Order: sequence, then C-alpha cells, then structure tokens
Amino acid sequence: MLILHGGKRSPFVRRVAIWLALQDRAFERRPVELFGADFERFRAHNPLSRVPVLTTPDGDLIETYAIIDYLETTAEPAYRLLPEPGPQRIACQQVIALAHAVAEKGVAFVYETERRPPDLVWPDWVTRLRSQLEEGLAALETQTPATAWFGGTHPNGADAAVVATVDFLGTVAGLTDPATMPRLLALSGRSRALPAFATTHPQA
Repeated sequence: MLILHGGKRSPFVRRVAIWLALQDRAFERRPVELFGADFERFRAHNPLSRVPVLTTPDGDLIETYAIIDYLETTAEPAYRLLPEPGPQRIACQQVIALAHAVAEKGVAFVYETERRPPDLVWPDWVTRLRSQLEEGLAALETQTPATAWFGGTHPNGADAAVVATVDFLGTVAGLTDPATMPRLLALSGRSRALPAFATTHPQA
C-alpha cells in the first residue's frame, strides 16, 4: 500500500494525491502537522521534515517532482499523465513548472502573513509576492483551455498541478481576484465533477 504523508491544504501534497487517484492507485493518506508535534518525528521520513512524502514498497520518496517521476515510471502506459517525450510533453511540463512556482509563492505568502508574528511581517516582501502571484496567475490564465482539459478529453498532469495551485490559493482570503481568472476558476469547477479532484479538495 502506498502512503501519502501531508496535510490537505498543501498544493504539493494534493497534486500527488490527484495523480495517484487519476492513476487509479490504492493509497492511504496520513495527515502531518509540521507546525506541531510531528516536526521532529517526521525526520524519519524526510530529514528536512517537509511534505509530501510517499512511502512505497521500496522506501520513502521525497519532493513532488521525484514522486511524480516514480508514479509515471511505474504506471501502465494508459494511466500515465504526461505525454510521450516530444513537444507536447515539454509544453505540459512547462505548465506544471509554472503552476508549481505559483504555488511556491503562495506558500511563501501564507508563511509571511499567517505564520509570522504581525509585527515582524515584511510589507515589501508581501507586496513582491502579490505581484509575482498576479503575474503567474495571469500567465496560467492565458494558457488554460476554455473548455475540457489541458489533456484534451481527459485531465493530465498539467490539470492536476494547476487545479491544486488554484484551489490552494483560494484558501487564502483576499489573495486572488476571481474577475482576472475566469478560465482557471472554470477549470477548478469542472474538476469537482471527478472524484480524484473532489475528494482531495482542501475543503473536502
């Protein structure tokens, strides 16, 4: 049995959860509270005490990209969520990279505004993060299909990454402007019709 360690709010943990579900893999989710008692304990799975971690029959895997590579490598061809090597794969990976970078900026924003004591928040850094998030989301918006999926008739890895990022940012009050991202929000809405996305949603 595969075990996915991490909380539901993390966009990186959720991307792996969506990937596992879309590949129809059996797995168990184990919550981790790294801002609580789990921090020290979790070093047994990752020396950096960070998620996601996927426990496999071959041991613990760390870092989203490495976990995804494992899932793609061990999946039957029909269940792979990345195109075959070539221009389509490069394009898909670039969308994933952009979504990942936006998610990283979102996590940095949360740490700065939710975790740091109010008197220690760096306003210029918050402004910079907001600007990066706005530009990143605008770039994703222009690339998001108006209907269907990045993968065409079925979601692929780009859909998993983008939806995980958009839904995570939606957990931060006032961070995004719905008027500027209609395609991204529509993609998120469409994803809710599929169990792989609905059951892993941060508010599920």
